[in-house]
Amino acid sequence: MSTHLRSPNWSTPTKLFVAAFATILLGLAVWRFQSIISPLVVAGIMAYILNPLIVLLDRRTPMSRAGAIAIVYTTFALTVMALLTVASVTIYQQTAGLINVIQEIIVNGPSQFETFLSRSITIGPWTFQPDQFEIDFNTLLEQLAAGFQAVLSQSAQFVTAAASMTAGWVGWAVLVFVLSIYFAIDWPRFGGLISDAIYQPGYRQDVKRLLAETGRIWNSYLRGQTLLATLMAVIFSIVLWILGVRYAFLLGVLAGILDFIPFVGAFITVALSTAVAMFQGENWLGLSPLWFGLLVLGIGIILQQIEGNWLNPRIVGGALGLHPLLVMVGAIMGSTLAGLLGVMLAAPVLATVKLLGVYAWRKMFDLDPFPDSETASEPVVTPPAPLPAEPIPPESQRPLPDA
Repeated sequence: MSTHLRSPNWSTPTKLFVAAFATILLGLAVWRFQSIISPLVVAGIMAYILNPLIVLLDRRTPMSRAGAIAIVYTTFALTVMALLTVASVTIYQQTAGLINVIQEIIVNGPSQFETFLSRSITIGPWTFQPDQFEIDFNTLLEQLAAGFQAVLSQSAQFVTAAASMTAGWVGWAVLVFVLSIYFAIDWPRFGGLISDAIYQPGYRQDVKRLLAETGRIWNSYLRGQTLLATLMAVIFSIVLWILGVRYAFLLGVLAGILDFIPFVGAFITVALSTAVAMFQGENWLGLSPLWFGLLVLGIGIILQQIEGNWLNPRIVGGALGLHPLLVMVGAIMGSTLAGLLGVMLAAPVLATVKLLGVYAWRKMFDLDPFPDSETASEPVVTPPAPLPAEPIPPESQRPLPDA
């Protein structure tokens, strides 16, 4: 009769060595195959965003999850293709026109700005003469224009390179689409696989809690930010179209895309809209180019304030819990690691790292990793109700003191 011997536990140095070796291997794999990471990340995001629709069809209709995935992804693909087909011509025409406007701004901007400085500005009882300040704005603008002109002079080469890469982008999109379908099929199993893989007695509840908190972070950012960006694109397009700003549709689309970039995206949107308004010439309001540009600037700032102070807290919420400076630094780091995708995903990645870091820190000091559970588990002690005060009899009915 054979006796089964239990495998001995690893010592602490062995565990540290294995953890360090695995971390190095993972880092080398990420560095070597970094071109594959972007399609996987985008496919996972697509599956995550579409998963609620799949769950809704799976639960509310007789069809299976596979049928729901087929319907949702087919509808999504047809919708994207239809939107691209309808918008491609408009976007191309407005992009070409916008590039010409930017070139015109760069070429004619210094002379128009010099003309503006030679005029006096009257605001109520005060009159200002901008050219009284000894600042050579003209030279500064000429140097800035020369730098931008060198960049825009390569726009034709950029268009040619973009056209030659169309086939590659189509193949990349098909790969992302197929990977996303596989992610959607196995999505319900991911939580169980993770918890089973790292299951230890007493830790399953921690795993479930961490997965729930991580899901809350990514759900709040991805779905909420996507809805917010779409809403801002529609609002900017409509407002700029009402004001009569040229290329309103393209500027609105850019506002939605740039809304994913923290802080800088809003500045670029407002600045570009203001520049187009100032240099487009006539407007139906009959305002001068300067005042029309200032009007667009003011409305753009108001829209950004509405987004930041009213729409964002209600749509995205405060699930990230990150300081704005940390988000900005994370966006810079993300841009160096993964380009534009790294900038867009820097905030939820930092929030997830913060969640795991706080958990590990509190576990190291033998504290409850979820402080709110301590508060929830504490019994609520209700103080006893005070006894009713005895009525004080009138002075005539009080007993006489003993002699």
